[in-house]
Amino acid sequence: MRNIENSGKVLGVFIALAYLVFFQGNETFEWILIGLVLVTVGIPHGSLDHLLANPRINRENLIRFILKYLAIIFAYLSLWILLPIPALIAFIIMSAYHFGQSHFIQTPLTYHKKATYFFTGLFYLSVILWGSFDETGKILEEIATIAAFKSIGWYIISGSFLISNFLFFRNRSGKWLFFPVEMVGLGLLLYQLPLLMAFIIYFGFWHALPSMSEEFQALKKHFGKNKLKSFISRMIPFTTLSLAGMALIIAFLYKSSEVEEIIFVFFVLISLISAPHVWYMNRFLESDKD
Repeated sequence: MRNIENSGKVLGVFIALAYLVFFQGNETFEWILIGLVLVTVGIPHGSLDHLLANPRINRENLIRFILKYLAIIFAYLSLWILLPIPALIAFIIMSAYHFGQSHFIQTPLTYHKKATYFFTGLFYLSVILWGSFDETGKILEEIATIAAFKSIGWYIISGSFLISNFLFFRNRSGKWLFFPVEMVGLGLLLYQLPLLMAFIIYFGFWHALPSMSEEFQALKKHFGKNKLKSFISRMIPFTTLSLAGMALIIAFLYKSSEVEEIIFVFFVLISLISAPHVWYMNRFLESDKD
C-alpha cells in the first residue's frame, strides 16, 4: 500500500499536468475524474470508521456507531440550514486540520502538532480556494459575498506556508527539505487548476489515498489470508450507501438548480459525511502517537 500511495501522488501530478496541457476547460474530463476519484478512494477512505473505532465490532455496537454517526451528520446539517456561515467556517477549519494531519501520517510530530496540521492544511486549502477565487465566489454567493476577501488571499497562503514550515522545522524531522519543496511545487500546480479539479486531485491523492494506506496497515491483521480483498470488501457497504445518497440528492436537484448550486450542495454533502469521519479518524491516527 505504501508503493500505491507514492504511485498515486505521481499519478495525481501527471493527471494535473495532462489537464493543463491537453484538457483544460474540458468538463467531461473533469467530471469523469471527479467520479473516478470519489468512487475509488474519496468516499471509501471514510467507509471503515466503524472498524477504526473497534476492529472486532459486533452488531449491537455497529448499530450504536451508525446512530452516533447519523446524529453528528444531522446536527451539522441543522447548522448548515440555520447558520450557514458558521457552518462554512467550521468546514474550513475542520478540513484544514484533517487535510494537514494526513501529511504527517508517517512523520510523528512533537512540537505543536495540532497547529502544524492546521496551518499545513490551511495552506493547501487556501491555494485551492484562492486559485479559483471567482469560481469559489459564485458557489458561495447564495450564503455569503466573499469579494472583499480576494485581496488577502496571498497573505493567508504565504502566512500559512511560513507558519507551517516554522513549526515543521522545530520538530527536526529528517524530511526538512522535501516538505517545503512539496508545498511549493504542489501548491503552484493546484493554484493553476479549476476549483473542483484542484480539490479532487488533492483530496484523492494527497489525503484519501494516504489515509486508506494507513487504515490497511492497521486493520490487515484482523483480516484473513487475502487481506487486500477483505479490506476492499469491507469498504463496499458504506461506500455504496454514501454514493447512492449523494447521487439521489444531486439528481433530485439537477434540473432545477444552476451548476454552482449543485457544486455547493456537493461540498455540503462532503462536509456532512466528513464531520463524524474527522473525529473518528483523528482518534485513530493519534491513538498510538500520544
